[in-house]
Amino acid sequence: MNFWVEGELSSFKGYNSKYRYLYFDLKDPQTGFKLPCVFDPETYLSLNFQFEDGMKVLVLGVLTLWEKEGKFQMHVVKMQEFGEGFLLAELEKLKLKLQRKGYFDEVNKKKLPLYPVNVAVITSKVSDAWQDFRQHSYERFKTVKLDLFDVMVQGDRSVSQIIKAIKNADSKKYDVICLIRGGGSIEDLAAFNDENLARTIFEAKTPVLVGVGHERDVTIASLVADVSASTPTDAAKIIIENFLKLDSRSTYFVSRVTFAFKNKIASASQQLDFLYQQLVNTKIRYSQMPQKLTFLKKSLTSLTTDLIKEDLLTLARSSDSLVQNWKIILNKQTVALDGYHHKLLLVSPQNVLNRGYSITTTISGEVLKNVQFIDIGQKLKVKLAKGQLNTKVIDKKNYG
Repeated sequence: MNFWVEGELSSFKGYNSKYRYLYFDLKDPQTGFKLPCVFDPETYLSLNFQFEDGMKVLVLGVLTLWEKEGKFQMHVVKMQEFGEGFLLAELEKLKLKLQRKGYFDEVNKKKLPLYPVNVAVITSKVSDAWQDFRQHSYERFKTVKLDLFDVMVQGDRSVSQIIKAIKNADSKKYDVICLIRGGGSIEDLAAFNDENLARTIFEAKTPVLVGVGHERDVTIASLVADVSASTPTDAAKIIIENFLKLDSRSTYFVSRVTFAFKNKIASASQQLDFLYQQLVNTKIRYSQMPQKLTFLKKSLTSLTTDLIKEDLLTLARSSDSLVQNWKIILNKQTVALDGYHHKLLLVSPQNVLNRGYSITTTISGEVLKNVQFIDIGQKLKVKLAKGQLNTKVIDKKNYG
């Protein structure tokens, strides 16, 4: 029965017309174990390729017994170079196969939540990818909770560990599963070009975000993923993208409200200053009135009794009228001043709180205006007229 064997060429002497076969050993580079091989010269010459010692090859053949030496050897019927070229060819075959199954179709890809909070991260805990991802996500927004699933991202056991981690995370209903690692050669990224891993990503109920390698690296896992990132850092930026936009909008609205409130206070203050100055001027004018009346009285004493009486009567009427007018004006000004004072109290935040209203913020102090940005179980602060409450959301209703 024919089977394939991978190894390094050793003791390969090439073609010699004096020998019936070409002889060489196939060596395991890790253990140094060697498998003796024989190869038909005609088949070798038809390959039109120069093989040499140390080259990694893939051979197809059958085990035979060399009776003279009493040991097994492999009779090779086909040999080809095994390296990046071979892996790329196999990768293209797998891509075509999975594409026909619809693994890459956009219609089958799940959407990421707008604000993913609970994130499962599958990678090696000692990798730079994990540090970069954490720095550009959790370190910028502490509300994003990262759970690391530590796996090998290279080597024979990496595929099984990654598949197990994805299934485990998928069963725990995370908002998103992030599969990340740094770049490398096509051999280094072999685990992420595995068909079984592609199937696991495709069948996961949780959206899967893959950020493997550098911008030039395209793996099967990236193509099957619901969302593909160019690097682990790019994956982290995708996770917090909407958080950044929300933070920017919140900052903008707070600045607008603050600006409008300050303008309102400034305008009311200027109006109050103007009214106050009018009252001061009125008071000064009427404080001078007794002096004027005294002067008039002295002037009138030189007139005849009848004229004095008549003038005194006129003066009394004028005095009463002036006092009455002064009281009317003073009353109007006082009423107007009270009105502006009342208006100022109405726009005062403390007065709003005194009427039974409250201001609700997040723990970090962001004012809340819409329940759609609040999660069940989220802790909040409620500011009252006197004191503050720390509370927790148990239910919410959206009234449009």
